[in-house]
Amino acid sequence: MKRCIKNYKSLSLLLFIVLILISTFSITIGSVSLKNLDVWKIIINKFFDYNFFNVTWEESSEIIVWTLRAPRIVTAILAGASLSLVGILMQALTKNPLASPYILGISSGASTGAVLVILIFSGSYIFVSIGAFILGTLTAFLVFYFANSNGFSSTKLVLVGAAISAIFSGLTSLIIAITPNERALRSALFWMSGSLAGSTWEYIPFLFISLIVAFILVYPKYDELNILVTGDENAISLGVNVKKIRFLIMITSTFLTGIVVANTGIIGFVGLVIPHITRGIVGGNHKKVIPIAIFLGAIFLVLTDTLTRTLMPSQEIPIGVITSLLGAPFFLSMLRGKSYRFGGE
Repeated sequence: MKRCIKNYKSLSLLLFIVLILISTFSITIGSVSLKNLDVWKIIINKFFDYNFFNVTWEESSEIIVWTLRAPRIVTAILAGASLSLVGILMQALTKNPLASPYILGISSGASTGAVLVILIFSGSYIFVSIGAFILGTLTAFLVFYFANSNGFSSTKLVLVGAAISAIFSGLTSLIIAITPNERALRSALFWMSGSLAGSTWEYIPFLFISLIVAFILVYPKYDELNILVTGDENAISLGVNVKKIRFLIMITSTFLTGIVVANTGIIGFVGLVIPHITRGIVGGNHKKVIPIAIFLGAIFLVLTDTLTRTLMPSQEIPIGVITSLLGAPFFLSMLRGKSYRFGGE
């Protein structure tokens, strides 16, 4: 086990295989059960737009796999990976293991921006994403502005984040309450608790490209992230451009959060819990933490979304409810055992 943990590349490959297996299993289960082999035949035929395999399944099975379940699973993979990456970056930036886009209110701000665009401007996906990004960025700056007043502390940061989150959650509820358009109202309620039910192939490229760009920008900085969590003074003395790395983290985190919120609504605790689990497995070195957390976050959200679809056959449970019910107790148990740490290993 120790050898496997040190060899994070082998662990990444193992998690990738697990992710594929779990995703396949998730597609096969639901109100209509499907065969694993049929699922892959349908996906390969559709993806390459060519019938490599003879069609031996019903047309309804093809619709269920390609139109309903597959885009939902891919969205869960990308959203879980993105939220985990954002959680790692926020915790490195604040040097606070409690930091995440959900806890610091960035998700709530992004949700307010998305709801405003939907209800007031009836915006398209692009405009919803822009609205989520702008309000998410504003929220982040507000949190750090108030947290830095009269001396910065990690405790103050979390408290300020909780207060700002409550403000934007209240604003979102107020906007929804005074909206006369019932159709837009039903659409906006989606952002309050999170859901993958409306996932389509059309928007997946935005999520995928955003995650890839963010990874390319931040992963080469893993040494700087390792140094940053040891303190600003130490980072400056070792030649790290603290202002530059902070700016990169802020822009990357709010951008990714905005894109995810525009697709899924608010999904809490993924960016909070997954980084802690990852550090418990591979230590605090961001060279290992980032790729492993991305895979773990993807696996976690696929499993969570599967639960939302299958726990109650007659009704779908909002995914934000499940992540909170699973994430909050686990996080409290980790805090009780103090099983988290920062820094390189």
